[in-house]
Amino acid sequence: MLDAVNIKSGNVKFVGSVIVKGSVEDGFDVKASGTIDIGGSVGKCHIESETGDIIIHQGVFGKNEGYIKAGKSLWCKFVQETKIEVEENVIATDSLMNCDITAMKNIVAYGKKAQITGGTLFATEEICARTLGSPGGGTTTTLSVGIDPRAKKKLDELQKAQGDLVKELENLELDISTLENQKKIRKSLPKDKEESLRKFLSRKDEILSENSEMNKEIDSLQAHLRGLKAVGKVKVEGTTYAGTKIYIRDVLDEVISDVNGCVFYYENAFAKRGKYEPPSLDVTKGPEGYN
Repeated sequence: MLDAVNIKSGNVKFVGSVIVKGSVEDGFDVKASGTIDIGGSVGKCHIESETGDIIIHQGVFGKNEGYIKAGKSLWCKFVQETKIEVEENVIATDSLMNCDITAMKNIVAYGKKAQITGGTLFATEEICARTLGSPGGGTTTTLSVGIDPRAKKKLDELQKAQGDLVKELENLELDISTLENQKKIRKSLPKDKEESLRKFLSRKDEILSENSEMNKEIDSLQAHLRGLKAVGKVKVEGTTYAGTKIYIRDVLDEVISDVNGCVFYYENAFAKRGKYEPPSLDVTKGPEGYN
């Protein structure tokens, strides 16, 4: 057990569970194989548990550099400007603000002030809150449910990389065509241009091979995402503010005007809205081993 994590204690790395009675200050890391229990707040830190829950009794002020990774779930009061990756759930009693969150099960903000404002959130099953988005749409809030978050992110990265490859190929083909036309007219090219042509043709072959491999991986990821059984829902007890973007599987439901007491769901290839339902996850049980 530690009183706090700061310049006195230094970074913490431990095989087993870690209990910190106080706070973890900016710039310090806590890494453990088991549960991490922090009684105070967390600053601009890296907090990682390989196989257990992370319980933070106060708030997290990540300042866009904080990172939390849990082998199970994250339980906390509120989180600001932090990247979060968990194998199960993110459960907050207050707010999640301007965070990048990937949860392989659920994201639930369930207290009286439970709001999700800003950021990008992925969850395979459900995202639930009392309020969602920001009044006036000043901060973009984007949610995705009913997908495998990691597979979707990988697919997005591959498709972007493939787009960059296609642009490079188009430029290469233009350069190759110019040099080959010069060669036809002059019968030969200067040594430096001949070497450039050789490099361009070699790079073209590399791009075509890379693109072929990317197509296979993209097809595999798309098939995986299409075959997922999780439907996914977004449940908002109070107001969902205009400007919020909600993806149910791959279908976008962009909120144009404020909506009250609503569940956003997927049916027959369409994004639909219905009467509010409470979260499927029973958050009152608390993390394993805690009341």
